[in-house]
Amino acid sequence: MTRIAKSTLALVALVAAVAAYVLIGTFLGSLPRVGWGWITLLAVGAVDVVLAIRIRSAIDDGGVGQDRSQMHPLTIARCGALGQASAVLGAAAGGVGVGLVVYFVPRLGELAAAGAEMPASIAVLVSGVLLVAAGLFLESACSPPPPEDEAEGLAQPT
Repeated sequence: MTRIAKSTLALVALVAAVAAYVLIGTFLGSLPRVGWGWITLLAVGAVDVVLAIRIRSAIDDGGVGQDRSQMHPLTIARCGALGQASAVLGAAAGGVGVGLVVYFVPRLGELAAAGAEMPASIAVLVSGVLLVAAGLFLESACSPPPPEDEAEGLAQPT
């Protein structure tokens, strides 16, 4: 499985930021409040970090295999896909947070909703960035170590 490109994450964040800015400007009165949904992003990020630590530990200890006491390689591959999906979700959420913050900051004095929604908008932005970091950490933890012959070849000068 190939690693997710940083440019893909940047593009997702940019599209989400522009969409959030346009949508909030168009439908400000009819959209629901941002609320506490960003906590879910933090929970998914915490799960990603715990999985990454557990997978790294299994790889370092040689606990990867098909025995019942070992972590199955397919489970690690699925966790890698979860890491990529988390990174994309975090990029989208961070982009929405950027769009909201960019819309609300210049309007803090004139819109009551701007002052009320600013803390939640910043929370969405921060939790999105943290989810991207957690997803990329999980993805990197799931990548297989280099083969021993390549690792030895890199360590010895030729």
